[in-house]
Amino acid sequence: MEEKKPLTHAITDDVAIKIKKIIDGNYQQAALGTIDDKGLPIVTKVIPMNYNNTIYLLISDLSEHTKNLNINPNASLYFAQEETHKIKSNNPRLTLQGKFKKLELKKDDPSFQILLQKYNKVEPGSKMWGMFTDFNFYAFKEQKKIFVEGFGKAYQGDT
Repeated sequence: MEEKKPLTHAITDDVAIKIKKIIDGNYQQAALGTIDDKGLPIVTKVIPMNYNNTIYLLISDLSEHTKNLNINPNASLYFAQEETHKIKSNNPRLTLQGKFKKLELKKDDPSFQILLQKYNKVEPGSKMWGMFTDFNFYAFKEQKKIFVEGFGKAYQGDT
């Protein structure tokens, strides 16, 4: 019997550096995948921030994806880099799977204010709307990553 070859490669140090650059902001679009109360997936655009090796989202408790996270914290983050290749499937992208947890911080808490200051550098204007009562920070705990650099260049790793 012929041995099956894995579809993905292990993440090397060089690939880990590329992944870190994406997480640090070298992406064109990012999306959050959550599961609703009926078990159906939904994907929404988000602006992640990597600070001290933790990914944070500043999101409204009124939004559908946040309601979903409060029911089921399992989620995925998808990062798409700029599409420079004519064949769209050859453009790099990264998917992270894991769990989100709401940070129970008051708006005047120094930890909240530091996160908000850092987040405002990623998403200008968030310093104002981040103070709205329905906006909170959620921290992501990664469990798995899949990085596709292009055709035949897929890497996977568990945390």
